[in-house]
Amino acid sequence: MSLEERMYKCPKCGKEFSKTEMEILPGVKCPYCGWRIVVKLRAPVVRKVLAI
Repeated sequence: MSLEERMYKCPKCGKEFSKTEMEILPGVKCPYCGWRIVVKLRAPVVRKVLAI
């Protein structure tokens, strides 16, 4: 699974999965453990901000 597909993570089991994998079950659930709390992962982008 590439980084582009890893969009969501389950805080209970720690598995990362894409939206298409999550659509297997009805509603918003982890496809591995069925927990209904899912965290959307951020893109691995580092931003530099100039100090004032």
